[in-house]
Amino acid sequence: MIEGTVESLSAEGVFTGWLRDTSVVTPVAVEIRDRDMVVACAAAQDFRPDLLRAGHGHGHYGFAARLCADTPPPGPKNFSLFLPHVGQGIGVRLVVPALQPPRAQRVEDLLVTHRAWTVAELLGHVGCLDLARYMAEWGIPRFVDACFQFALTRWPSDAESFVYCRTLSREETTPDAFMEELLHLPERADLGEAIASPWDPYFPFTLAAAVAS
Repeated sequence: MIEGTVESLSAEGVFTGWLRDTSVVTPVAVEIRDRDMVVACAAAQDFRPDLLRAGHGHGHYGFAARLCADTPPPGPKNFSLFLPHVGQGIGVRLVVPALQPPRAQRVEDLLVTHRAWTVAELLGHVGCLDLARYMAEWGIPRFVDACFQFALTRWPSDAESFVYCRTLSREETTPDAFMEELLHLPERADLGEAIASPWDPYFPFTLAAAVAS
């Protein structure tokens, strides 16, 4: 299933919005089409705290796509937000502003740092990681290893692995509560607030079989 929208088209010719394909965890390429003509494209991967708070997965679905076709006239216009790999789209209606002539991009424009999600934001929405499904798919020992790598960027000690595997197997704690405990450790605070996003190569929770709908 796909969900999302194009929210605006700026006077600089940049579409902004979000798109989520609920069947995958990797970033998706999106096209904005005027009838059958592609007028902009981008990867939907920017973190949007509002999407996380609204329950749209982990919230990393935002995009900004620059208009790459002839300038449409000002006024209301129908576009479609299209997902090529599934051949589906979502219709949207926007008010096209009077667009400014395109300018050359500066180096500063190309080096913009994207908004990263934080430990505090994740702690409020640990359920977005769907940890119980990973534990069931992988088994408890591998799951414990992955949680330590994600939360603390290290492997658990033998003693830590034994204790957490036992408490999880006895259902004395839940996968979500286990992750919350790791994220609350002083050791985690020493690592800073930024935490690996779902698009980082070392983000562990990306097994397709565990997240397929």
